[in-house]
Amino acid sequence: MPELPEVETVCRALKKNIKSREVSQFKIFNRNLRWKIDSKINKCVHKNILLEIIRKGKYLLFVFTDGTLIIHLGMTGILKFFVSYKNLKIENHDHYQIIFKDGTSIIYNDVRKFGSLHWSNKIENNFLIKNLGVEPLSNKFNADYLYGVGKKRKVAIKNLIMNQKIVTGIGNIYASESLFLAKIQPNKKSNRLNQQNYIDLVSAVKKVLSIAIRKGGTTIKDFKTIDGKPGYFHQELSVYGRETCPCELNIKLKKIKINGRTSFFCGKCQK
Repeated sequence: MPELPEVETVCRALKKNIKSREVSQFKIFNRNLRWKIDSKINKCVHKNILLEIIRKGKYLLFVFTDGTLIIHLGMTGILKFFVSYKNLKIENHDHYQIIFKDGTSIIYNDVRKFGSLHWSNKIENNFLIKNLGVEPLSNKFNADYLYGVGKKRKVAIKNLIMNQKIVTGIGNIYASESLFLAKIQPNKKSNRLNQQNYIDLVSAVKKVLSIAIRKGGTTIKDFKTIDGKPGYFHQELSVYGRETCPCELNIKLKKIKINGRTSFFCGKCQK
């Protein structure tokens, strides 16, 4: 599933490529996503003016004059950008298309149909957005904040930083990589960590996410940005999906399940 770096990569690419601001057409080819696409979205978006494109956690927000499109890529969702909507062949698993006044267009394709599309007049009240936690690359995500939350809970630290109501955008891959960099075992209880642990962890999260964004995200299987290119952070992964630790001892990594998610860690480097 695309995490923060992948969604941020798509967001930046869209900002760079979308020049026209008025939507001339909105077409629905297949309403069947995680939630059925509301057919009324067509009227909401048609001839509306796009003000900005932003990312909130793992969601893309297309902010219009009088409302917002909320896009989630699910597990296999891809946004494809075209310089012209004319003579485009609609492919299997294409679900909707946004056509701008200058003829450029975006098509959403999703094989497994776990993505979603919603329209909201008040984004702060939307059920997908209103309970999201702080952004991990913002100043609000700091050691004092995370320590204050973590010391009151007895959950695995990996589950804590993957809780979207606490900090938004971090999924399995980047949680594993951040905990390795911070030298913390993923199954260690959050209330057993000291403040220095949280200082190290926050720093690690910000570093891992920032590098991943520069690399265009991580493509394990399905993710592609709007030009069809994969993300290259998988070449930088230290533990996720690996057999041995990159440390000098080349220790075999441990693989356990935490809350149903596979977790990789080094029993020597992470305490």
